[in-house]
Amino acid sequence: MPAIITRALRKILARNFFDGFNLQSNYYYIGIGRSEQWDSSDTIRKPYDTVVDLQGVRDQLQSVKRVQAVSQVVPRNNWVSGTIYSQYDDLVAGYPAAPYYVKTDNNAVYVCLETGRDVNGVIVPSIIEPQYSNDNSFRLGDGYVWKFLYTISAEKANSFMSSNFMPVQQQDPIDSNSTGIEVRQHGVQENTKPAAITSIVLSSRGTGYTSVPTVSITGQSGSGASATAHIDSALGIVTHITIDPDSSTLSHGSGYFNKPVITITGGGGTGASARAVVAPDSGVGRDAVNDLRSTAIMFHSQLEGDDSDFITGQDFRQVSLIRDPRKQNGQYFTDLTGNAMDKMTLSSIIQPYTVDKKIEGQSSGAIAYVDYIDSNEIFYHQTDSTGFIAFSDGEILQELNGTGDGIVDSALIKPKLDRETGDILYIDNRAAVLRDTTQAEDVKIIISF
Repeated sequence: MPAIITRALRKILARNFFDGFNLQSNYYYIGIGRSEQWDSSDTIRKPYDTVVDLQGVRDQLQSVKRVQAVSQVVPRNNWVSGTIYSQYDDLVAGYPAAPYYVKTDNNAVYVCLETGRDVNGVIVPSIIEPQYSNDNSFRLGDGYVWKFLYTISAEKANSFMSSNFMPVQQQDPIDSNSTGIEVRQHGVQENTKPAAITSIVLSSRGTGYTSVPTVSITGQSGSGASATAHIDSALGIVTHITIDPDSSTLSHGSGYFNKPVITITGGGGTGASARAVVAPDSGVGRDAVNDLRSTAIMFHSQLEGDDSDFITGQDFRQVSLIRDPRKQNGQYFTDLTGNAMDKMTLSSIIQPYTVDKKIEGQSSGAIAYVDYIDSNEIFYHQTDSTGFIAFSDGEILQELNGTGDGIVDSALIKPKLDRETGDILYIDNRAAVLRDTTQAEDVKIIISF
């Protein structure tokens, strides 16, 4: 039997993640790890959702930092002059090839309700950037009808804007602490027209039209919408239909909860037909998350060069997202940062050790990679390639591919974070990033449902 998972379910799943973060019912951490090369040429390896790959993330995890902010996001569409845009359509699922919404240079977001067309009914490029931020829709000189939704604040742009995505939100009730941007979006939400007719799409052009026919809109509910047909009298066809102007906005009407019927009569011709595109029951602008069909969320955190529990002078090749890790004692880990590496202390160092070298316990036969060295402490990790034999207290420790030499005092000191816990939700394998105290890594993770 044919079946689909609807956008409503994907939206619910995304919202659950978003709410879980804001209500602190779940704790999310961005982790970095994997200091060793992928192979001899360090070619990035594609991650897989396998037991082996998930365990590899845990084995090679260096540090984690709590996610600082989460936002629902949508694909980013910058308004560009000369671009043809689609219009909002209640028959279209997902995102059409030509975007139906845009972000302008001042980070204002608009949805296109009606495309501009020439006298022949052919869609023309958008050449006038929308700028108004009033509650109502407006038609520009190029024929495009736009509806303002919200403005992305500088703070949200910094946290959640990427080359491919931008933040979207529904504004909560405002108070005396609300910003101007928040007040404006709240005003738009409160003044939407429920179940308005956003446009009328021509289904058939008909024949024999010598004058402009009448467009009638009838239905079991709704009122206030009106539209005008445009014809090519030489060809005898209806070319397109536009919503009529109404004072400072257009005659979209409201309350068309049952799909209205469009009839085209008169004008000397026959056969032209059209359908109405109706806004959601709540109205376009009431819920920008729904209007822009968001089913993705972005997790953001900034890794500072001097963050506690993060090492420098070392690189990482893997970024992960971990939900609800725990401490070694079984309690939930809720610290801002956490070290995930085992370490040992040495009672004496005969020859200094080197980061990224392999070390071997001469009595135990244990082997590990060196991640970081701090005085007489060595932070290390083991993988399938080294094996997981435990080092022994008091044994001689030598480098396999270097000159490091010393004696182990305490062979295994576990970190506060238990890296074997928590759900690994995301893995991103990448080229090596070398960390130092003067830089920060801005990590943005997008999960789509």
